[in-house]
Amino acid sequence: MIAAPLVAAEFYKWKLPDGSIEYSDRPPVEDAEKVELKPLMTYTPTPASAPSAPPETENADVFQGYEIFTITFPPDESAIRDNAGDITIQFGVSPGLLEGHAIDVFMDEVKLSRSTGAAVTLSNVDRGSHQIHAAIVDQSGAEVARTDTITVHLRRASALF
Repeated sequence: MIAAPLVAAEFYKWKLPDGSIEYSDRPPVEDAEKVELKPLMTYTPTPASAPSAPPETENADVFQGYEIFTITFPPDESAIRDNAGDITIQFGVSPGLLEGHAIDVFMDEVKLSRSTGAAVTLSNVDRGSHQIHAAIVDQSGAEVARTDTITVHLRRASALF
């Protein structure tokens, strides 16, 4: 709207005695020349539309289960020497653990730990052989994946020997 009056106006330019050029919409001198202006560029935006809902897709990202869930350390049938009785267990999970899911760790069929990390340390484990497995559980506690069972042999120094 501001540019509309300028479109209808006439503009003039002239040279001053010092050589500089002046512009005005009124010619102050007789030898001012009329300046033809190029048409102004205008832009008319398209009307804004309300945001649309995302399209429904049949192939939406739906959890299809874990491709990999394994105990990566310690290896099956390994001997662990730790006088404090600590056993660190590391997991391989792919895709990564989903929000709301957790890993329950079982030793000799007794649940010992729940974790959302890629490793847990079981402390003060008795010497001897132990069967270890893990399960991924969802928010309701339902099992969604399980590792194979591994056997570890914990060696602790004895005060009797």
